[in-house]
Amino acid sequence: MSAVCKIAMLLLAGLSIVNQFVPGNQMTVSFVAAIVVLVSGIWIMGSGFKKVTIGFLFIGISLMVYFGQPFSVWVTGINYLTNVISILVIMQLFSVPIEVGKYDEAVRYWLTKSFKKEPGLFLFATLTTHIFSSFLLFGTIPVMVSLLGQTLKLSVSNYERFISAAISRGYALAVLWAPGAINLLLVVQATEVGWTELFFPGLILSLIGIVTSWIIETKLVLTAKPILGDAFGAGVNQNQAVAARKAGHIILVVVGLVLITVLFDKLNVGASTGRVMLAGIIIVLVWSTACLKQPDFKANILNYWRSGLLKAGDLAPLFIAMGLLATAVEKSGLLALVQPGLQELTNTMGVLAIIVLPVLMILGAVLGIHPFISIVLFGHVFTALALPVAPVSLALCLALGGSISYIVSPFAGIVLTLAKFIKCRTVDIALRWNWIYSLVFFVEGIAFSYFWGLFFG
Repeated sequence: MSAVCKIAMLLLAGLSIVNQFVPGNQMTVSFVAAIVVLVSGIWIMGSGFKKVTIGFLFIGISLMVYFGQPFSVWVTGINYLTNVISILVIMQLFSVPIEVGKYDEAVRYWLTKSFKKEPGLFLFATLTTHIFSSFLLFGTIPVMVSLLGQTLKLSVSNYERFISAAISRGYALAVLWAPGAINLLLVVQATEVGWTELFFPGLILSLIGIVTSWIIETKLVLTAKPILGDAFGAGVNQNQAVAARKAGHIILVVVGLVLITVLFDKLNVGASTGRVMLAGIIIVLVWSTACLKQPDFKANILNYWRSGLLKAGDLAPLFIAMGLLATAVEKSGLLALVQPGLQELTNTMGVLAIIVLPVLMILGAVLGIHPFISIVLFGHVFTALALPVAPVSLALCLALGGSISYIVSPFAGIVLTLAKFIKCRTVDIALRWNWIYSLVFFVEGIAFSYFWGLFFG
């Protein structure tokens, strides 16, 4: 069943690419492929997401049947978020050149040779995670724990808090601007604010978040004493020239993703999310071609087929179910029933109404509602309101709520994965070590989102 799901996901990715140049002609074929992904994927996905997916499917199908929606609406709903699945499939390919080129050695070199005190080491770990997250997405956590874990364990005084704060925040902040970040793509889909409109404010906000994190950890936890441990830097065999070249490659990949996406936007090639997809496939193919002669290339391609695609397969049915539910709610007219009450509330609150959206998302995440779900549902509801802020401010607040949700929810995938790898409690990562930072960054993010929309929206 997993092979069927993986083949169908690859077909979806191919159709999504073709659809950027020949729009509309593949809708029926994409619908069939998405149904195959949905049916086969439910069998292989984790139990937590499986229950949510089945619940969304039940509600979405019930609404479709009750309101007698035509087949064309069913096709639209099933296909609504297939472009997100396609991007996830493509972005997982970046693990191939990363592994083949042994870029982990370059990271270890700079980690061990350039920083002798905890504050500098923390900033480097956060920035490195941030950069890798912009294209590795869900694969970032195990990669970064592997890269940093042993060295930091021998080096810093509070290893668990140090590595969990650096990795969780570095990852969560990347979803504010990264071309392939699923959160940002869902924000674009829900609010119809273009990715290029969100990129620069999202990037600035993420840098504010990184600096804020560094300042808070330096004040509360990190020590200015020399790094602990005699083994710091042991086992690093790479020379400076090679490490510098590989660091340059990683930076070039991120810059290339951004520039090509912007270029496609200026040339009006494809849809907003389609431009991200095209940029991703171009960069990953060029990077992988440079690694063709490496002895581990074929083995890593096989690893992508065996396990890399399954990371997308675990989420693909959820996205399809979410798309069907969002379309069903939109076409049913249910939003019109709640809109007057919400509109009255926002009129009463005025500008402060933009606080409600991220607060609802964060509270939902703490209770176990995934940010993906909150973005799709709340995004549609609040976008339909006449808010006293620019659309870009609303979109930034939506992205901010998703970003903070990633690090304060004990149920978030990033927190669960980190807790598993570094052997600590999820509540320590989410609520004990991240709550002060999240509160400060929330205030900064709301203020920044409002004023950016006021002056540039």
